[in-house]
Amino acid sequence: MAEEAPASPSTARRVEETYLADRTLDWLEAFVGQNLRSLGLPGLEGVLRNGKVLRFVADKLGDNADSPSAFSTEDLTEERKGFRAVSDVDFFLGTCRLIGLADHQLFSASDVIACGVGEEGTLRVCRTVRSLSVSCLERGIQVPMFETGKQKKQARQRGMSTSATSDMVEAVGKKLGLEDKDEEDVSKERKLKRALVVGLLAGLGASVASRILGPRGLRLTFHF
Repeated sequence: MAEEAPASPSTARRVEETYLADRTLDWLEAFVGQNLRSLGLPGLEGVLRNGKVLRFVADKLGDNADSPSAFSTEDLTEERKGFRAVSDVDFFLGTCRLIGLADHQLFSASDVIACGVGEEGTLRVCRTVRSLSVSCLERGIQVPMFETGKQKKQARQRGMSTSATSDMVEAVGKKLGLEDKDEEDVSKERKLKRALVVGLLAGLGASVASRILGPRGLRLTFHF
């Protein structure tokens, strides 16, 4: 039985976004104690956009008893005046810092507040929530588990991108005009070009190693 071809970087990124968005909603629902999906909002972006859910998370982590016990569709679709939404998101990010997250692990307020933030914004939000969950559990703070080992394994098997190499190949491929196409458009020429991308990255790695180790430190043996 032939092995299934690995997913392209862009396909893997879409799989990762869907997986992380599902896990993030699961985590928020467990934390809040409410089925947020039943409110009929447009996915994770709709749930988080006006900042109220994130403020609830921050307040509950800080044992703030003033947080509401449940949200309605009206609560989460309310257009809030001034910078109240941004203020609530910033409060959540400040709580994340107090719990140990570094700035590079945090999304920005615009990733939540702006409409149609896109794939990258959603991924940043999800990764922050995942890091928050891990940091809380490491510190003994009782929060839901973001994902199980089984879920992570299944996600990788579906082609989720988890390494910087995939991102590098995608970036170099775009510069060479290797945009992703439908499977039926894949040809021998396309495969050769992808091999060229990998070869370029390998050559770059050898060059860096040569500079670090010097000509004597880098020994190559060729077999014919």
